[in-house]
Amino acid sequence: MTTSSPYPSMPLPFIMTDDTGRFYINEDTAQVLGRIKKPVVVVAIAGKYRTGKSFLMNRLASEWITKVVECVNGWVMCGFVTRSEGESSLHHSKEPDGEELTNVRSMVKRWAMIGPGKFEQTEPKARPALPTPRRSRDDTFISLASSGFSLGNTVQSHTKGIWIWPVRHPRDERKCLLLLDTEGLGDVEKANGEHDIWLFVMAVLLSNILVYNTVGTLDHSGLEQLQYAKDVAQYVKTTVESHKDNPKDLDKYFPSLIVCVRDFILKLELNGYPCTADDYMEHCFKIRKPETQRGQEEANKTFNKQRDIMCQYFKKRKCFTFPMPVNPEDLSKLETIPDKDLKPGFLEVANEFTSHIHQEVKYKNIDGVILTGQLFLQVAGMYIEAQRSGDMVCIENTRVQVVQLANLQVVEDAKGLYQKEMESILVDFPLKTCQLYKHHEKCMEKALDLFYCHAVLDWEHTHEKELLEHMENMCVSLVTHNKQQSQEKCRIRLKELYWLVDEQYQDFMQPGGFMKYQAVMKKIEEDYFETTGLGDEMTSMYKEFLEQNMESGKAILLVDKTLTSVQQQNMEYKLKEARMALELNTMKEAQENQEKEISSLHNQYQNVLKLFSKHIGVIKTHTDENIEDIEQNHEEKMDKNKKCIIS
Repeated sequence: MTTSSPYPSMPLPFIMTDDTGRFYINEDTAQVLGRIKKPVVVVAIAGKYRTGKSFLMNRLASEWITKVVECVNGWVMCGFVTRSEGESSLHHSKEPDGEELTNVRSMVKRWAMIGPGKFEQTEPKARPALPTPRRSRDDTFISLASSGFSLGNTVQSHTKGIWIWPVRHPRDERKCLLLLDTEGLGDVEKANGEHDIWLFVMAVLLSNILVYNTVGTLDHSGLEQLQYAKDVAQYVKTTVESHKDNPKDLDKYFPSLIVCVRDFILKLELNGYPCTADDYMEHCFKIRKPETQRGQEEANKTFNKQRDIMCQYFKKRKCFTFPMPVNPEDLSKLETIPDKDLKPGFLEVANEFTSHIHQEVKYKNIDGVILTGQLFLQVAGMYIEAQRSGDMVCIENTRVQVVQLANLQVVEDAKGLYQKEMESILVDFPLKTCQLYKHHEKCMEKALDLFYCHAVLDWEHTHEKELLEHMENMCVSLVTHNKQQSQEKCRIRLKELYWLVDEQYQDFMQPGGFMKYQAVMKKIEEDYFETTGLGDEMTSMYKEFLEQNMESGKAILLVDKTLTSVQQQNMEYKLKEARMALELNTMKEAQENQEKEISSLHNQYQNVLKLFSKHIGVIKTHTDENIEDIEQNHEEKMDKNKKCIIS
């Protein structure tokens, strides 16, 4: 049986606009995103409409599309694809590894906020699937163009709202690449300019790589839409208390910027010397000196302020200048032109562009909170709620809620993993308690590893402590169950062995019978303690067995008149001595188990510290956060909450 994959075979409508100009999330697409548990790298593209943004996004997904198309076309050649008249029956293709690509009607559980700081898991209602794209009768084979973002060839904006395409990352299967294609900015058909600003805000906040697409040059007109950055502070605040942030407060939440200048026909020269595309961009971002263009002081002041804000927000930036891909008369057919027919210069830059983005190792994160597809969906919902209500987006509120959501989900996942691993040894019960504790330590380490890989730094160790307490309680429960299993198995074994006494009981009730009785009991003891798999309760249960049968021994001893009073006293002394030895063994075993439990708790604490250090390494590698601040804060909290991990 095949399993569902979270990767759809085509882009999906994500953030749409209703009749009142307010954003909303397409619910079918939300179900697809809700299935993605991998960390995401989010690439968004923005720029003026009709500048070929969708073409660039399709280039980024080209490695994925190629695999899908090759597989689907293989299906067609083998006769596995059927069509009704005028319509393809194939809505989703197959991955090369045989997994089914996702159906947008698949049901997923996700966390929903039901009140301030309160969440519950909900089961989304079934909704109609997205419409199957219609194709012509002769369109048997699926092309790259038909699988990617839609490209228009008219003067109208072709992409409406924000479309999303989750694809497997071409260079790292541990990540998911989310491609966001935004509606073109500056469309004359829009009702108001605020719509464009909110689109830009969404692209900025949701991505960790922002591609800005423009045509011709980076003059005032080319940078016009990028200047929306100056308005972001009116729509976004970093903390609950702040009313208006400056660039230094917001810059760490901005993505890295990649400027793509399309149809670039100028020579890359500055002051008569060759320069790089990055040099050209920095020159265009440079502020004007006061002595330049006298009489334009006010215009220069505005110009410099805009450039200064853009440079403050987008500290990490790069530029690519694309020459014309084909002759002007063929631009309308760009989506159908194969790579071999594109101009070599354009193809070279396009390959450099895709390679640069595919090599990005940073995950999308908010203050160190690494987002999965599920969390990305929740974050987008919070931003949209702010837009719909007319409020400012608050990063602090978003982070707090995402931390809560992330940790709620990962605690449940870690609990499930621990329970599954621990229950795998139930068939081997009863075990030695030390074996059970060793298995507990291994299972706990796996669960904590999962927790630290996906959870957010929890300064007060609230969720960490919840997980540890759950595992400790379950371990105690299993230890009790293991003890009961050991007791039951010991009882059964002793009952099996004691039949010799029942069988010969009358033979013991005569002179000399007590010596025979002792010999049988000695044989029972030897056979019992040679039995394997009885667990830690062997000694205590044998002691209980002797106490239960003491009266029978006394009765046999009383009947046996051949023994002298001295012999009887010696026999009773030996019985007491045996019982004391059993009690000492029981106490010794209890002490050993207690020492092993203390050692297990110590190892547990050391594992927590070790796994946290491993988690810090993940954040260092995959986010741009100030890791020194995070480590310092954590050390301070650890000093205050050492008893919080093991109570």
